Amino acid sequence: MQNIRTERASKLPRGLILAIATLLTLGNGLIYMWSIFNVPLMDAFGYSASGVALAYSLFMLMSCVGSFLGGWMQQHIQPRYVILIAGVLFSCGWLLSGSAESLPLLYLFFGGLAGIGNGLSYNALLSVATTWFPDKRGFANGVCTCGAGMGPVVFAPLGNILIESFDVLMAFRIVGIAWLVIYLVFTWFLVMPAPGWKPSNWDPDDQTTSSAVSSGRNYSGREILRQPLFYILFFILMVAVTSGQMINGHASSLGQELAHLSAAEGALMVSLLGVGSVLGRLGFGAVSDKIGRFTTLILILGVNAVIMLLFLAHATTFITFLACMMIVGGCFGGTMSVMPATVGDSFGSKFFGQNWSFVYPGYTVAAFIGPMVAASTTEATGSWEGAMIIAGVLSLLGIVLVLIGKRLAKRLAQAG
Repeated sequence: MQNIRTERASKLPRGLILAIATLLTLGNGLIYMWSIFNVPLMDAFGYSASGVALAYSLFMLMSCVGSFLGGWMQQHIQPRYVILIAGVLFSCGWLLSGSAESLPLLYLFFGGLAGIGNGLSYNALLSVATTWFPDKRGFANGVCTCGAGMGPVVFAPLGNILIESFDVLMAFRIVGIAWLVIYLVFTWFLVMPAPGWKPSNWDPDDQTTSSAVSSGRNYSGREILRQPLFYILFFILMVAVTSGQMINGHASSLGQELAHLSAAEGALMVSLLGVGSVLGRLGFGAVSDKIGRFTTLILILGVNAVIMLLFLAHATTFITFLACMMIVGGCFGGTMSVMPATVGDSFGSKFFGQNWSFVYPGYTVAAFIGPMVAASTTEATGSWEGAMIIAGVLSLLGIVLVLIGKRLAKRLAQAG
């Protein structure tokens, strides 16, 4: 029965499956609504800023746990069932947060349920995209992750509208119900191709530059832990994201200090940063299919280093600061689309869900330490310049790691 269901499902256009996966990754961008909910929660219940911030931190931590769990589950059941379970947990977490009138309940529902669901779904959605597009992994991951990248653009204003029209608890409930319906309707279309399927007119032995470092076999999660390349990829992701998050996490306040933006212009800058991220995911993802993953990563990190070290400190007008922020956002988005494709190339598609769940914690670590390093450096020096230098140096370190990774990947491909 399982095989029959999969074979029928493989007749669906893979472009449609990718579009649905992208729609659902938009839910992973809901976390960008959290900053809009902070102040209303503090005003409504008298919570401290640190108490509310812990809910966000728990969400990120449990997303990492969910990613690990999702990688393991995909070895036993189809990704769409993982996504369905994830969607129910995620949606119910938001819905029940609308009844959380104490911090412990907020931590349980939002940090716990919604966080685990977020990690489960993101991992499995990327697995679907990667498996259907072995010939265009960079493009597919770029499109799929665009949903999450659109979070600041879509959900920041939507969060304001919901809270102004109702209240913060009702906003939680509306979001939860809406996404529960979306998951229940669309998850069933996210099927995997039949065993042995491959795109028409595609020969896996005759690819472009990117295939020069593609593995000829599938490595399980246990096997990649014995490969030095795994650890290099983990640190590439951590270093690249830390560099981006040091600035992305403080875009509004940085703009107000450097370019003398108003608070409203600073908020607009956050949304435009999301636009840059989406463009980077699409552009760099597609480029990586042509010139290779590691070459694209060098390009991303090189551009980011130049902006951080040479241009950002001098971006003292709205236009120049906007240009720098969109480029930084594009580099961040490009990293998030190229890295999953690199893992798929290096270790194969069969165990991609599990393998990516092992690399993804590099992002979680970076999301924590990036903004903290930037804030502490600025407090110690009284200027953002130190944070920019650190971010630029991290990008240069990332280039060194990419060069090492490319060499290891070639060696692994030859061994495979």
